[in-house]
Amino acid sequence: MWSGYSTRDAAHLAGLTESAVRGCARAGLLSDGAGGLPARLSFQDLAVLKSIKELARGGVPVRRIRRELVELRRRTRTGAALSSLTLAACGRHVVVREGSCTWQADSGQVLLDFAGPGGDAGQAGEIAAMPIRREAPAPEPVLGLTADQWFERGTELEEDEPAAAIEAYRHALHLRPDSTETLINLGRLHAEGGAAAQAAEYFSRAIELDPRDATAVYNLGVVAQDMGKDEEAIHLYRRALELDPALAEAHYNLATIFDRTGDPRAAIRHIHEYRKLTRD
Repeated sequence: MWSGYSTRDAAHLAGLTESAVRGCARAGLLSDGAGGLPARLSFQDLAVLKSIKELARGGVPVRRIRRELVELRRRTRTGAALSSLTLAACGRHVVVREGSCTWQADSGQVLLDFAGPGGDAGQAGEIAAMPIRREAPAPEPVLGLTADQWFERGTELEEDEPAAAIEAYRHALHLRPDSTETLINLGRLHAEGGAAAQAAEYFSRAIELDPRDATAVYNLGVVAQDMGKDEEAIHLYRRALELDPALAEAHYNLATIFDRTGDPRAAIRHIHEYRKLTRD
């Protein structure tokens, strides 16, 4: 009897990485079954994940999608399934469409529809937020920046313009090749964009520079798990926990691997550790 999709199956069907699906489950965007053991995702969960994939195709960074949907759930307090809402991308934000009304997911701000008489309110791109008058900022110079300034610029661009953030981090890395923090951020952005091989290269370089960097080791484990290399991922997660026992996400990901590979005792042990570390 069918009991739901596994995390790996749902990721494949939705066109997302497993890590993105796990992140959505941890953020509370999916059903309770998605975060349990064994992890079982419903048809509604799959619909939400497919919507997230479409939003990403529409130009909204995955981290922003997750944050704005979390805020949508928190702000509305309706408990309504996200699968029942019509979501769209607009100006690198998530918007909700209800009949002829369109509003921004995280703030509830109503958007104006400029489709005109007879226009199709369901067509994306012809809406705009209520205008707020403000002075236009002066153009920011980008030449002659130091490694620290390029790095700071990258962090500022990550959520809105991940491609530009990657370029900024590359400038920072050119000026400071031994910056593990820059390598980790580059690896994470590539992983979020689905470039697993490039992400692994950056994380591996960070580990070569600092073998005790738990964040780099953990992130390399995430990439290995997304690529289906479970044994490698298990080794890396365990190493990350040796370096930083408070890495709750490593326990969560280990639980998902052991659940899927038929070791329920190990899965339960790690999910208990995850819950202890994340308990408020």
